[in-house]
This record gives sequence, structure tokens and C-alpha cells, in this order.
Amino acid sequence: MSDDNVSRIPVRFKEPPEGEPPFLKVVDRWSDRDGCDHRSYYVEGRGFVPVTYYLREGETEVECGRCHTRLDPMFVLRIMASEETQWSRSRANYIEEMQRLRDRKRTRCFHCGKMTEISRR
Repeated sequence: MSDDNVSRIPVRFKEPPEGEPPFLKVVDRWSDRDGCDHRSYYVEGRGFVPVTYYLREGETEVECGRCHTRLDPMFVLRIMASEETQWSRSRANYIEEMQRLRDRKRTRCFHCGKMTEISRR
């Protein structure tokens, strides 16, 4: 395509203002809290450990037990609800699997390949 076929629109774009801070600024959420995401943190030998939350009588905010940042209660409630949902799903899967195993009467032997009765102790 050549410039002969292109018509320029008579509009000039504004230059960004100089010296003024941007209206919105994206802040790295890890830089100011020593890596705390208010959910869990890594402990050598134990793996990831959940954060403890501090609730104070008469206050509307929750405090992170690791970095002592004041948190929005809805943020903490959302974290706790997602953990409860995950636990509930794991429990339902466990119950379903235990029922499936309870209903089994026979299994294939690893050694001879024949079907054998399952021992119930």
C-alpha cells in the first residue's frame, strides 16, 4: 500500500502532560509486604502454612497475622469461603470414593491376573 492512497485525517493528538503523575498507577502487590499475599506462606520443613487472621472486638477490619496489614473483611471472607468450598468438594469426593470401594467385591490379582475376593477386616 502506498501513501498516495491514504488520506490523512486532520486531527492532532494531544501530547501527554509533562511532570504530572499518572492518574492511575499499578502497584506491585509483592514489593511493599515482603511477599505476603495474606493467604499462606512457606515454612521450611512444613511447606505452605495458612496465615492467621486477627479480629479485634469492635473493629471492622481484620489484621494479617504475618505482615500485620489491615485487610478488608470481605477479602478474608472470600478466602475462607473458597477454602471451605475446596474442602467440601474434597470431602464429597472422598465419600464417593469410599462408597465405590465399599461396593467392590472382587479385584484383579497383581500376580496371577485372576479375579479374587477383597478381604474385609
